[in-house]
Amino acid sequence: MSLRSLFLSAILIASPSLSEALTLECRIIPSNAGGGYVTDIYILQYGEASGQAIVSDALIMHYNDEQPMKAKVSEDTARKLVWTWRVQMTNSTGQTANMQFRAAYFKGDKTVLVRAAPGGDYTNIFEGRGTCKSV
Repeated sequence: MSLRSLFLSAILIASPSLSEALTLECRIIPSNAGGGYVTDIYILQYGEASGQAIVSDALIMHYNDEQPMKAKVSEDTARKLVWTWRVQMTNSTGQTANMQFRAAYFKGDKTVLVRAAPGGDYTNIFEGRGTCKSV
C-alpha cells in the first residue's frame, strides 16, 4: 500500500461523515526550509457542512499512533482555506515539544503553504510550499 493510500484510508476510517468533504492531496517541494518538520505529502480534509477538519502526513502518522488528527479551519474565504493543528512530539531523550502547524490552501492556483513552529519561547518557523489536487 502506498503512503498516499495509507493516509487516505486512515482519514476515511477516522471520519466516515467526511466522505463528501473536500479532500486534498498536497505535495510539498523538497527544501531545507522545512527543517524536517514539514513533510512531502499532506492530506487535508474539510467538511464545510459539518465544520469538521482532518489532516494527515508522515509526522502525524508517526506521533499519533498511525491515525490522522482533527484540525481546526481558522479561515475559509473565496480565496483561501486554512487548517491549524498541533502535534506533540517526543525525541529520543524524552523531551517533548508541541509543534504548531498551519496549512494555507490558495483556491485560485491550488497551491499550499505549510508552516511549523515550536511552542514556547522558540522563534523558529519552518515552511514548505507545494501544490494540491482534489482526491
